[in-house]
Order: sequence, then C-alpha cells, then structure tokens
Amino acid sequence: PYFRLISSKSQLIDLGFVFGLRKPLNVRPRKKMSWEERYGELLKFKKEHGHVIVPQKSGPLGTWVKGQRISYWKMKAGYKSPMTADKALKLSEIGFVFDASDLSNNFH
Repeated sequence: PYFRLISSKSQLIDLGFVFGLRKPLNVRPRKKMSWEERYGELLKFKKEHGHVIVPQKSGPLGTWVKGQRISYWKMKAGYKSPMTADKALKLSEIGFVFDASDLSNNFH
C-alpha cells in the first residue's frame, strides 16, 4: 500500500517526530495589553483615520473594540462587566459608537 502503519515510538523518532514540545517553534507569546494601552491604540487609529470606527475583524484592536461594545451592553443590562462608567465616558468623548447596528445603517 501507499503507507505503512507506524507501530512504535522509536519508528516515529526515526522519522523525525519530536515529542514534548509545549508550544510551536518561533512563536512569541503575546503580551496581553491593558485597557489603557488599547485605548491608546484607538486614539492613534483616530489620529490616522479621523474616526474610531475600527473594523471588528481587523486584528487585535478590532477584537478589543467589539469587546468594548459587549462589555458596555452587559454593564447597561446590570450584568458583571469590565466596563465602567469612566471607561464608557472616555470612549464616548472620542466618538466611540457603542451600538454597531448604528454603524451599519450609516454605511449602506
């Protein structure tokens, strides 16, 4: 047949299989950024683009923006949330839109 069954660990080692790796090679662990650091990225985005409408699928900042909207609505509904009134105010002051459906209505 086209392949043969490997029946022992020594056969895998002979083929170059490496056991015991805990993470992929050449991958640096990402440092989780603080809320203030991401907010700073959002300010930089605003300076470059003139608005804070970050596409949600545009990478870490987009993911963070989506998370801020979710956290805001949890806070407003009375659920446990990392969003605070101070954070919501800071975001509002730079033109952040908490309801993404408002954005889709404006861009069609």
